[in-house]
Amino acid sequence: MGDDHKITPLHAAELAACFEAHSRRVFGFACVLTREDRALADDLVQATFEAAARAWDTLRGLAEDQRRGWLRSTLAHIAASSFRRETAFRDRLPQIEARYRDTQADPSEQALSAIMLERCWRIIGEMPKGQYAVAVMRWQLGMKEAEIAAVLGIAESTVSVQVHRVRRKLIEQSGLDHPFARDDPEGESS
Repeated sequence: MGDDHKITPLHAAELAACFEAHSRRVFGFACVLTREDRALADDLVQATFEAAARAWDTLRGLAEDQRRGWLRSTLAHIAASSFRRETAFRDRLPQIEARYRDTQADPSEQALSAIMLERCWRIIGEMPKGQYAVAVMRWQLGMKEAEIAAVLGIAESTVSVQVHRVRRKLIEQSGLDHPFARDDPEGESS
């Protein structure tokens, strides 16, 4: 395919077979990432297979499990990038904020909590792709480390390391009392 991205008939047939073999599973991952927003999941699947078409010279030589991992990882990175740019995040900000503030807090504390949360998401938005993807899946989508690992095709220990690095960066840039300091979706401290 090269720089001109033209697909030969043979590559088109191989890519169609890849789509047939993997599209349902890729769509399932997309639904998890988008919280069952089927239209957005469809868009993510399309973008993933467009990326696969551009990289087909490499992908066609991979074993099926490696190809499946590449598709899953690419989908997660595309999703994270789109979430980063998504203006609808602002619509979800009050719901996310509510998860991390004390409902009994006075209005001035709630305002400070909202400011801190927005600052933390700005910091997270500037982090490397892997850390950003893990943070979005964990704190925006409420996914557990095992789910994140499955979607990204990485070890749970890698997810734990990424979460730790994100928290460390947040502490460095915003102090110990940030909204994700006490997060515990695993049911134990992490």
